[in-house]
Amino acid sequence: MLAVTQAAFYTRMVRGNMLEVQGEDYIRTARAKGLPERSVIRHALRSALTPVVTMYGLDLGILMGGAIITEAIFNIPGIGGLVVDAIQDANFPVIMGTTLVASFAVIAANLVVDIIYASLDPRVTYS
Repeated sequence: MLAVTQAAFYTRMVRGNMLEVQGEDYIRTARAKGLPERSVIRHALRSALTPVVTMYGLDLGILMGGAIITEAIFNIPGIGGLVVDAIQDANFPVIMGTTLVASFAVIAANLVVDIIYASLDPRVTYS
């Protein structure tokens, strides 16, 4: 539910990046060599997805904050409701624990984004 609000943004971003990548030299060269259009689009999509993956990794923290608000409004049990109750009761250990869990989730998302970079862009190497 929370991710649906971002779907239009990601779609627009992928489209814009695809249009930008379509003008690159290696795409024109692939078409001139007679590569099938499906293969050309696959290569273009790999290059176009790099900024989208970055934005998704950054948006994970925003989605977690949105989950806290959504859980509080609709009375859904979860970490968000726990945080709201802990803030109202001034339960500092629970607040610190949930902050730590959210921080680890954002760090894990950044790690996954870096790993995905290596599979999307062959120029990225880790040593």
